[in-house]
Amino acid sequence: MNEQDISAKWEQEKPAYQAWAQCIVSKIDAKIVSIVNKEDVGNFLKLPVEPRLKSESSLIDKALFRGKGYENPYEDITDKVGIRYVVLLTSDIRILCEIIEDTDFTGVWAHSKDRDFEQEKLAKPLEFSYQSVHYVLKSARSFKVDGVEIPEAIACEVQIRTLLQHAHSELTHDSIYKPTTVAKPDVKRTVAKSMALIEATDDYFVKAMSDLDKASEDQRDLLNFLAEKYLKCVGRSPNLEASNKLVIDAFSDILSAKEIENDIDRFLLEKPFVCERIIERYDSQFFYTLPIVILAYYLTDTHRHQTKSLWPTNQRDLLQVFSDLSIAYDRD
Repeated sequence: MNEQDISAKWEQEKPAYQAWAQCIVSKIDAKIVSIVNKEDVGNFLKLPVEPRLKSESSLIDKALFRGKGYENPYEDITDKVGIRYVVLLTSDIRILCEIIEDTDFTGVWAHSKDRDFEQEKLAKPLEFSYQSVHYVLKSARSFKVDGVEIPEAIACEVQIRTLLQHAHSELTHDSIYKPTTVAKPDVKRTVAKSMALIEATDDYFVKAMSDLDKASEDQRDLLNFLAEKYLKCVGRSPNLEASNKLVIDAFSDILSAKEIENDIDRFLLEKPFVCERIIERYDSQFFYTLPIVILAYYLTDTHRHQTKSLWPTNQRDLLQVFSDLSIAYDRD
């Protein structure tokens, strides 16, 4: 193929490549939500994901002028469209790898892993260099997306990096790792040291996240219990905003989900008006959409002094709870 052939073919096929990449993004996003239990994909992905089509000039340059030795200069290029996922930790990279390789997508794409920094570390344990995971996803069949025909075996490159790996790559990749560039040994050593530092930092971050996750296990259990109890009590889904965790954390020294579950069940049976008050105020007061409103009633009834002194949010809400339970808020 010559330049004109590549240019004409690319102009014709760009919509299919764009639609294929968007299809991949939508399916991976849906899996992220279901697997990592995030309502917002943005909580997991640290940069927006935007499929990027190669420019015509870049495609021609790679196909004909970089000495790649392609047998078919157009078809052999697998990154005519690319997607980059940037996450926080290497443990998050593994989640995305599991998603891409999930058998649920067998009929959607065939995947090949063209680069895996974990395997490269095993092969060269003393070398610290460019890190990323690269997949090529090819459509398993032809189909249409929003009226655009996606042909079978159309390719999209997917890169997965941590935020630190991404910063390192953006800073150094074009000038250090491209075969056409000859960097001085001291520059290469500095770059290698920075990558070694990134690996060490990621190890510490993963360990810290694991420790934090373990430390907050009881609080998560309690919030899950309260959310289930709220749904049963009110008949509507609770609001799981951060203020729930703020309240639970404030009382973590005196609370345990396993110890108070039966007590809260008994409390709600003895005082059915609590659920009635929550239902009445659901549409007018934000506090009554939160599952910790149940905890507020329970704590006020059983630990009045501690509840009043430790309550971390709006005291006006707590005053209303005291009133509903016929407990004087200002009583010593």
